[in-house]
Amino acid sequence: MYAIFTMRKLQLTQRINQLQYRQMQLSQRLMDLATYAGNVADGILTPEEFMSSPASIFGVQTNFLNSSIPKALFQAGTATQMHINNIMNMNAMSGGQYGMLVDPSNPNSIYANQFFIFNSYFKQALEAAGKAEAAKIKKLETNIQMEKQQIETQLKAAEAELKSVEEAETKGIEASAPKFA
Repeated sequence: MYAIFTMRKLQLTQRINQLQYRQMQLSQRLMDLATYAGNVADGILTPEEFMSSPASIFGVQTNFLNSSIPKALFQAGTATQMHINNIMNMNAMSGGQYGMLVDPSNPNSIYANQFFIFNSYFKQALEAAGKAEAAKIKKLETNIQMEKQQIETQLKAAEAELKSVEEAETKGIEASAPKFA
């Protein structure tokens, strides 16, 4: 009889080990995602952030760089062109008075700061990309936390069953032991 309990005890021990291993994997994944979230929060991945990241997020960070920068460049170029067109229209509609209000010494200076306007829009686009990526990461973290809670529940149930099986195994061994009078 105790052999059945011994077999079940081995199965439960294996199950507990599998659940603990999965729990450890999920914890590591959460730490890696936290690093990634910190790296992309501002939309800019510095070389130091990129190189000090865990290997598991190297590809994800590369994909982020390869998609966010060209997209931000396009958005910044489009926004800058619209901005400059609006300035030109306002200046033309005011008969050059808008340019005089901005800089009386050089009314044409309103067109000179295109580089700074572009950089401002570029930075805004990168920050937006970082926020969007952070939202994706948050969703992933939530899913992982839910899976960890499910595993914790399964682990507690398996440990409780293991305890009762060990007790039954001990009683079975005692009951089957030869009795000498």
